[in-house]
Amino acid sequence: MMVRRMAASVLCFEVLVILFFALVAMKLSDLSTGTVWAVCGPGMAVAALLCGMLRKQWAYSVGWVLQAALIVAGFVITDMFFIGACFALLWYWALRAGRQIDAEKAAAYAAYEAAQAEADGSYEAAQTTAAES
Repeated sequence: MMVRRMAASVLCFEVLVILFFALVAMKLSDLSTGTVWAVCGPGMAVAALLCGMLRKQWAYSVGWVLQAALIVAGFVITDMFFIGACFALLWYWALRAGRQIDAEKAAAYAAYEAAQAEADGSYEAAQTTAAES
């Protein structure tokens, strides 16, 4: 669950990064406005739609493809090499840290459930002993 939240947060910010990249690319590159929006529009849509599709395992792979596309955008605007690499690292961190948090939460919940079951068992045993007396 936490993996999805963290990955979705990164993707939401990437929508903004792609938008600002498009605005800069229109002014600083030789690409036409139509070409820039023909590439960046679907890119923003993919990033936004992936936020909701992260329940499927394949969406994380598509997220990695999106990270690679942001890095490749550096061939149009050089600064995107750095920005794309930063977001690829954020993506990696979100997936790694999210999985770790999910695992720790699952372990804590399992320990809580075991403690509750043990406490319920000792309570029932005490009740049975008290009833026999």
